[in-house]
Amino acid sequence: MTPDPIEQEALGEPPPFPGEEPAPYLNGHAHEVVPERPVIQVAEGRVDLLATEAEAAIIGADLPIFQRGRELVRPTQFEVPAAKGRMTVSAGLTTITQAGMLDTMSKAADWVKWDGRKKKTVPANPPQLPASILLARVGQWQFPSIAGVITAPTLRPDGSMLHAPGYDPATRLYHAVNANLEPEYVPEHPTIEQANEALRLLDDLLDEFPFVAPVDRAVGLSGLLTPVLRGAIPVAPLHAIKASTAGTGKSYLADTVSAIVAGRPCPVISVSSDPKETESRINGLLLGGFPMVSLDNVNGELGGDLLSQAITQPTVQVRRLGGSDIFEVVSRATWFATGNGIRVRGDMTRRTIICNLDAGVERPEMREFHHSPVDDVLASRGRYIAAILTIARAYVAANMPGRLPAPASFAEWSDLVRSPLVWLGCADPWNTTEAAREDDPELNTLRTVLAGLADAAGTNELFPARRAVELANAKTLAYEGQPAEFTRPDLRSTLMEVAGVKGTIDTIRLGRWLLGREGRIVDGLRLKRGRKDGLNKVSQWLIEAV
Repeated sequence: MTPDPIEQEALGEPPPFPGEEPAPYLNGHAHEVVPERPVIQVAEGRVDLLATEAEAAIIGADLPIFQRGRELVRPTQFEVPAAKGRMTVSAGLTTITQAGMLDTMSKAADWVKWDGRKKKTVPANPPQLPASILLARVGQWQFPSIAGVITAPTLRPDGSMLHAPGYDPATRLYHAVNANLEPEYVPEHPTIEQANEALRLLDDLLDEFPFVAPVDRAVGLSGLLTPVLRGAIPVAPLHAIKASTAGTGKSYLADTVSAIVAGRPCPVISVSSDPKETESRINGLLLGGFPMVSLDNVNGELGGDLLSQAITQPTVQVRRLGGSDIFEVVSRATWFATGNGIRVRGDMTRRTIICNLDAGVERPEMREFHHSPVDDVLASRGRYIAAILTIARAYVAANMPGRLPAPASFAEWSDLVRSPLVWLGCADPWNTTEAAREDDPELNTLRTVLAGLADAAGTNELFPARRAVELANAKTLAYEGQPAEFTRPDLRSTLMEVAGVKGTIDTIRLGRWLLGREGRIVDGLRLKRGRKDGLNKVSQWLIEAV
């Protein structure tokens, strides 16, 4: 009986069509049939035509050259930092230099020139000028654009599997197949029983991590699923792994995720105290096209416009280190962050789900794992990838029962990761965003200011910024020998934090701070701008009860 090709669909080798023999594979790759190489004759004059011929030859030879932003790149492997001072190898993208373009042109075609003495054409090297012209043709390239490099099969947006090696136009991902990955078959229409079995396999990896609550474990499971399914998910929330003590297992959980999606420990970057330095590092990672990145040891607040954009926008504006030009790149990275006491602030609170770990001991680094989740994954990586794909496909095959309302920006992640986990009995990982919001230092600052001004000035009463300063600086009546105290110490200390200059609250700074938070609602109070003072043309403010 001829097997159904859909039933035969696998992570590695695609199924043969009925009546055909399987394609020959060697280490996960089909044997390449090398076409006849084109011949390009070097001649003086129209070097632009030589550049065009070179581009056509490279594309015709199916060499992995792609455009990304304002650069040409190729897939490669990088040695990058991992947690605890280790190094790891991660697939990514590297920029094509002039020497790299000359190398590629040599591989794509036979170059010849006319030898006047010999009266015949002879072999030649590709000229440098056409290589430079080709690199400079920003916006005119015929090369396909690329979003990133993956080393594990994934789903496409239409639900089909991307398992063939090479470039996939639907996702703009380059699949660099790992020769050590043993493929496992995934049913086209898995049942809920198969999905539950797959979930148990993944859940066993997390048994020894000290999750505080079931919702934290659900975030851990989301961390396992999301990077593998990223081909079908335009954007995904940042997964923050938080603990109060070093050695609790934060980086090890990120390494477990990376072992599945990349077959190696997770690449990390440190977050600098200088926001510009951190932004520069994030720019480099976005340009590198890594499938997964962890911001390591974030022992404080996490936020920033570039990171927020990278989390919620499939196309990100980046700037190369040392350059001033800004260009757009498509990103398929899944972002993680680890830290003791990590707090997300501002807009990052709605972009982050948080996993809390607590070993309940003074020296958690002294604990011993009875088995190694990373070793378990590397011993049978294809099995865990198949389990993740099975869960997502089973939920889609069941017509998405109990589909949860999607949070803003993350509809596809909610449909393929969050809802399937809840369908299979897990807690909702999105519920952790409320705790992140309540812990947001920016929100807490605004909460204190609104509550303090509402109490001091009343609701729906106009006041200028200078009046807010007066209310914050008001003191109690001093008794003989006793210093006067501030009537509203919480309000004053908060305004000093946002607008303090040399021990005083600066009215102009406070006005700018209020302007940047106009319209925000916190605990039923909203900051609104009223009419300007008719005499001084100074903005008036009011706290509105909503």
